[in-house]
Amino acid sequence: MSSRLPSSFDGEELADRDLPFIDRVYKHCREQPFVPLGALLTTGAVILAAKSIRTGHRKDAQKWFRYRVGFQGFTILALVVGGWYYNTGDGSKKREQEEILREKAKMREKLWIEELERRDEEAKMRKKRAELARIKRQQQLEEEEKESKSKILEEVKALEESKK
Repeated sequence: MSSRLPSSFDGEELADRDLPFIDRVYKHCREQPFVPLGALLTTGAVILAAKSIRTGHRKDAQKWFRYRVGFQGFTILALVVGGWYYNTGDGSKKREQEEILREKAKMREKLWIEELERRDEEAKMRKKRAELARIKRQQQLEEEEKESKSKILEEVKALEESKK
């Protein structure tokens, strides 16, 4: 296993809010194609109305402003119908998607727990090795102390014999 912790951001599919702006726009345009169409038509009508006002054609300007109102109504209708369709009309797809997301969340949680258990086991092993190293060092110090004491005793005996 890698040393990287699993993340809730792992996975192939990004949530809608995590997508870059352009990808989000593209996704929503594919889901509800009439909304951008209505927005473009509304914008075109406003531009043509402004052009007509500038050139002094009041009747044409009035016509384009009326078209603008109609296009705005079309856009709102497309929003409402698209929202209704994607929220109620395709409920089984939404439930399947939610089930897939739940399964992915369970898998991520399982991986996370396994990773935490593995790290916990590593920490326990490090503590055990450190304790064994400490005990070994303590034994070495005791042996060195015994050796130094025995050397001192030998020196003391040697001095006592040399005094005699």
